[in-house]
Amino acid sequence: MTKAEARKYYRNLRKQFSKEEVNQLSAAIFEHIKTIDFSNAQTFHVFLPIEKNNEVNTYPIINWLFNQNKTVVLPLVIGDDMINCQVEKDFGTSLNSLQIPEPIQYTEIDAKAIDVVFVPMFVADKKGNRVGYGGGYYDKFLARCKPETKKIGLTYFRPIENIDDIYFGDFPLDFCITPEEIVSF
Repeated sequence: MTKAEARKYYRNLRKQFSKEEVNQLSAAIFEHIKTIDFSNAQTFHVFLPIEKNNEVNTYPIINWLFNQNKTVVLPLVIGDDMINCQVEKDFGTSLNSLQIPEPIQYTEIDAKAIDVVFVPMFVADKKGNRVGYGGGYYDKFLARCKPETKKIGLTYFRPIENIDDIYFGDFPLDFCITPEEIVSF
């Protein structure tokens, strides 16, 4: 399956979920996250969900991280790139022109300071290659992270056998968390 085929197929599947299903599946993913030992990690990059696209609801994860005294970093798209925005517990957001929530008040930090990245995606293959929206924002960002930064994809769907058109700029995941399981690559 190519990335374009996977993107189209899984986008259509995800569109069919009700808000209740999105919340139930997101809660199951969150339960798996809580079982991971993050004691050696301090700074977490977490995407904010695009509700109209039925993305995984990450707000419970963000609140949990704050309650664990972790540093939370959110993405902000500027042009064709993304910056890392450290936020406080009571952070506010606004929707940009694409209906993507973005932090209002933040401190920009370097990608090398991030220990764990929760990556948005449609699906991954069994080697940890992921299919996102195709803009390349996360691949550019992950290239700037330190090599030991953990890359954890969040998706409703189990990994597929293979993505055919991986290229040298793609960054494979270390883990993928679905409502059913944590997959290590």
